[in-house]
Amino acid sequence: MTIVVARSTNHQKIPSNLLARFALLPPAIPSLYIVGVTQIPEVASAALMAGINPVRALQASWIMNVVTAVCGGRPGMVSGTTGFIGLALLKVVEEHGVDYIFYTVMFAGVLQLAFGLMGLGALMRLVPNPIMVGFVNAMGLLVAAQQFRYAKVWPDQAYHQDLEGRRNLIEVGHSWGHFTDKDSEWIRTSSFIVFLAEAFVCLLICVLLPKATKKIPSTFVALVVGVIAEWAIVRQIGYQSPLVEDYADISSTFPKIVWSDPTINMPGFTWDTFQKIYLSGLAVFGVGLIESLLTANVLNDRIGNNGVKNRIAMSQGVGNVVASIFGGMGGSGMITQSMVANKAYGITGLSTFLSGITILVVVVGASPAVQYIPLSAFAGVMFYICFFTLIQWGSLLNGVAALFPERVRDMIHLDYKIQRSDIFIMLFVTTMTLVFDLTVAIVGGVFVAVFVYAWDSSNRVVVDRELSEDGMNVTYNISGPLFFATAQSFLDTFPAEEIEHDPEDVILLLEGAEIFDSSGMVALKKLHDRFEALGKVAALSSLSPTSRRIMEKSASMWEGVSFLEVEEIDEEALESIPSNIGHSEM
Repeated sequence: MTIVVARSTNHQKIPSNLLARFALLPPAIPSLYIVGVTQIPEVASAALMAGINPVRALQASWIMNVVTAVCGGRPGMVSGTTGFIGLALLKVVEEHGVDYIFYTVMFAGVLQLAFGLMGLGALMRLVPNPIMVGFVNAMGLLVAAQQFRYAKVWPDQAYHQDLEGRRNLIEVGHSWGHFTDKDSEWIRTSSFIVFLAEAFVCLLICVLLPKATKKIPSTFVALVVGVIAEWAIVRQIGYQSPLVEDYADISSTFPKIVWSDPTINMPGFTWDTFQKIYLSGLAVFGVGLIESLLTANVLNDRIGNNGVKNRIAMSQGVGNVVASIFGGMGGSGMITQSMVANKAYGITGLSTFLSGITILVVVVGASPAVQYIPLSAFAGVMFYICFFTLIQWGSLLNGVAALFPERVRDMIHLDYKIQRSDIFIMLFVTTMTLVFDLTVAIVGGVFVAVFVYAWDSSNRVVVDRELSEDGMNVTYNISGPLFFATAQSFLDTFPAEEIEHDPEDVILLLEGAEIFDSSGMVALKKLHDRFEALGKVAALSSLSPTSRRIMEKSASMWEGVSFLEVEEIDEEALESIPSNIGHSEM
């Protein structure tokens, strides 16, 4: 079978030098406006679901983009207030009021900064590819479904601040509750039909225009066509669809420091205040960090030029601290908006910086340039990003292939099979994200992946027995990982009633084995002692450097054990084993 590796040519890759990091590709100029305006309804809805003024989300979003670009965040990664951040802040808003969210976000930002300074970004190595695929697919489905929130009539902000509900740690449907609630009503049927029609037209433009030309971002053209269709056609014949101004008031002034802002009644930072905010702060820290690092991983795959995870965590932390000081509600990496920027060639640090400046300009003095855009245009662009960029449809084909045996796959030429355990992890993460939320999904997915790996590895220890021609000695060639999941099964391979018939001289050849923890080391020592108790003369040979370092830390355990190098294993060495007992080369 010939394996062909296909490389994507849809996106330009940025060079790794510092100058290119802040370069602005010519086609990316429209992306400044595209990313800026498409962020507005998304971050506004995140604020509304938490009962917070949408301006707080907009302030956080432009500050986050500016700060992360300056502080070395992932080039091309757009940051801002997400739905998961809004949900994480919901508890503190309901119980103590909006004025406490700023200390909450500050605390989360300090934790993110500390996370990066301690170099803990390496923990992302524990997130395997199936979790990444499950996360991306879930976000694609969730964001696509959430576009229909624009077709609802939202209650005023006072309603959200009077909510009596409390979020449990595990709550079914939590990711969907902000637009499936029964307290908001759907718009009129005629307006809903217009909304769907305009969204479909914008979706078609995003899909078809790149086939004709890539000089102008299709997402930018889709927004322009959506505005023209709404005002030149739809409203002229007596119909209409919701606009940005119908959804949220985005006009504001330049932000002030929270302690001097007369609209904010900042509490004193006391132990009582900390007790009120720390749980929500931990939630913002965890959700924001996970979402940012996973978004960075997705961009690494799509664009290239891996972002430094510790630097990304630090820039997110600094961004959240600065945003909260100036009255923002915090944020994280936004995978959908990052994909919008990617499609519009906004893949450098300067693009992210100027996208933030665009939001600032719109909020402070140019809101009329955005408030008359139909929300259906945003929905069409997001449908395109979700269905044609985010969701990995090939993973669904992998899932189908996993249902068939190899004979059937060969008959229908279905060469997409991956391990069924990987398919299960993908579906688990996708389902958990949709049913519960991102944090539950990722943490649960990592635990499932670790369990699956440990289970698979427990079946990979192989022992080959080789008896010498004269029958005077025996060599056990051991290969595979020796750790907590394989320790017992490894010992069970050497039952006393069988090895008691072995010759007197025994060599345990560990050239293909690797000791990973104390459980594996203790199992090996127990095996050695089992042979010794039966009157055998056992020696260990050909330890790997890693295994040797682990065993050297418990040198007293190995007193009296003989160790041989691989070149010593010949007839003369075997004859000299009795004289080597008690002399360790470790």
